[in-house]
Amino acid sequence: MTFELRYVNGWSYYSLPELEAKGIVHGFFTKESPSHTFIGADRNAFLEAFALHDIIVMDQEHGDEIHIVTKGERPDRGDGIILVEPQVAAIIKTADCLPVIIADTLCPMVAIVHAGWRGTAKKITQKAVEKMVRLGAGRENMIAILGPSIRSCCYEVGGEVLDIFQKEGFSERVFVKKNDVVYLDLSRANRELLAGAGIETIYDTGLCTYCTDDLFASYRKGEQGSRQINFVSLRR
Repeated sequence: MTFELRYVNGWSYYSLPELEAKGIVHGFFTKESPSHTFIGADRNAFLEAFALHDIIVMDQEHGDEIHIVTKGERPDRGDGIILVEPQVAAIIKTADCLPVIIADTLCPMVAIVHAGWRGTAKKITQKAVEKMVRLGAGRENMIAILGPSIRSCCYEVGGEVLDIFQKEGFSERVFVKKNDVVYLDLSRANRELLAGAGIETIYDTGLCTYCTDDLFASYRKGEQGSRQINFVSLRR
């Protein structure tokens, strides 16, 4: 499967069309998209564009709390959502952190998580997989999608972050060292978590939000008030 930049009613987003054909509607929105207040007319326009009934929008906390949505639950805080309910969009907002979508197309069941360095260190992606398996998802049917985020080319971190990741058992490969500066590879770190959870099929956009701040919000480029919208939903 190959990522495509798609346009729907003014929304511009990257997705895997083959996965959408299997009933997993998803996207990583660019700055070309309309404002995302998800209130009033904006909310209705989004629902209509993607043939949805409802939206779940949470305040991210840089933790590892993952909510399971099955029968109308609508959490307002946390960093992960598992969806069994169809035609509901689970939305995660990022601005350099890594959005990760996990899907079992046969179940069907999907999850989306907000994996900044704190959430990654707490192994939120692995925890999402384990929760999905306990709900009936099959590891052998699951895939993961890594969205746009700040990459190891640009994500300079301090020694305290390096120490935390080492204590949590991540490999040295999740860091890149150049001229005594340490850079964190969030994508590789989450790949390690997914592999440790038994997920073999991983698709990565490979897009760096810091390098492509014309397309995506980058907190480290000074866009403290901007956010990238990432969503997933079940068509059926």
